[in-house]
Amino acid sequence: MINLNFNIVNPWRTDKVWNTLFSKSGSITKNKAWEFNGYRTDRIINTEFHWSLKGDHAGARLVFGVFGYEIELEFYDTRHWDFEKNTWKCYK
Repeated sequence: MINLNFNIVNPWRTDKVWNTLFSKSGSITKNKAWEFNGYRTDRIINTEFHWSLKGDHAGARLVFGVFGYEIELEFYDTRHWDFEKNTWKCYK
């Protein structure tokens, strides 16, 4: 798993802002999906990168934001991870 984050939050903002502006999603294959979201936040600058191969909803996520507006693009696996068996959970 790789996580890289950098953000600067507006220190003069007294209320926490987190509003979803838009949200689009869809399926790529049976177990793969994508999301594209827009947010209004209290961050002046925000960059995030997350990538994992194992774990619940493993995949890649990229977030970029400036002056309180952020976009997020995510490609992920819709399955859950079974840590005891070290494989995807199988629901029958």
